[in-house]
Amino acid sequence: MIRNAVPADHAALLDLWQKNATGQGYAPRPDAEVDRLLFSHPYFSYKHTFIREEQGRAVAFTCGCVGDDIPRGKERGYFTCLVAEPQWDTPETTAQLLNALEDSFRAVGRTASAVTFFNPMHLPWVLPGSPGHEHNNMPGIATDLPLHDRMLAHGYTEATQETAMYRTLADFAVPDTVRAQEQQAAAEGNRIALYDPARCHGLDAMLQALDNPDWTAQITEAGRTGALLPVALVGNTVAGFAGPVYPEPTGRGYFAGIGIAPQYQHRHLGKLLFFRLCEEEKKAGAAYMSLFTGITNPARRIYESAGFRSVRTFGVLLKTL
Repeated sequence: MIRNAVPADHAALLDLWQKNATGQGYAPRPDAEVDRLLFSHPYFSYKHTFIREEQGRAVAFTCGCVGDDIPRGKERGYFTCLVAEPQWDTPETTAQLLNALEDSFRAVGRTASAVTFFNPMHLPWVLPGSPGHEHNNMPGIATDLPLHDRMLAHGYTEATQETAMYRTLADFAVPDTVRAQEQQAAAEGNRIALYDPARCHGLDAMLQALDNPDWTAQITEAGRTGALLPVALVGNTVAGFAGPVYPEPTGRGYFAGIGIAPQYQHRHLGKLLFFRLCEEEKKAGAAYMSLFTGITNPARRIYESAGFRSVRTFGVLLKTL
């Protein structure tokens, strides 16, 4: 039977996660950390958590979240995860649990179910082919999992695919060809430097031109607090950014993105910024970097030129309810 989970199910849910989630690639974590990331997360709700129960025992569960403050959250419920014991990891279980979750989204006025990086519940996973290196969130459902095809069969459409790219930084060095490009750019009045509020101006205007609320929040904070922030300068005017530089506790070099204001694009500044970011992350102690990009995004060529490789692909999924 399929039923709503209740607080008394916490131990069973935790046990299901600990025994089965790593099979989907999620990073292993002690119980207290799983609780922090999932079952005690501010957006976790038993109202949107469902169990498949067989002979009084939980054998699978799914959960999602809602929130008016999540991007597009007034119309969308967000799928978070579905975990099952191997013998119960079937299309039937998937369909039944998804039906229950989607009904719970409808009951609170949502008109779509989505699997995107806008979900505020971030579950870390292990980068394939790495020595246990982790990325801090999935932007969709990995295309190598049966769940991906099952959700498509259940009426979800794939809005796009995102590829995870990864490289270790131990052997990273800016090649001479990129140094030469940086020198040529400088000769043309375009410099790559670390942001200095006493000498650089126009950070707010650059962010306003990019019109990305997440970048605006993160990069404004980085500029305010003095975090290391590689920027492209035309004269002393900020034309773009990459970063900020922040080695996470896992050893991952943080990456919010690369942004170049429209009027300064097509000067190869994005590539120069990214190489500077990788260099600064290594200097700051990061062991590796990982990021997501659309499989057709031209910026992928920048990452590949810096030695990054694709390690896993994810479908960004959406279903109208």
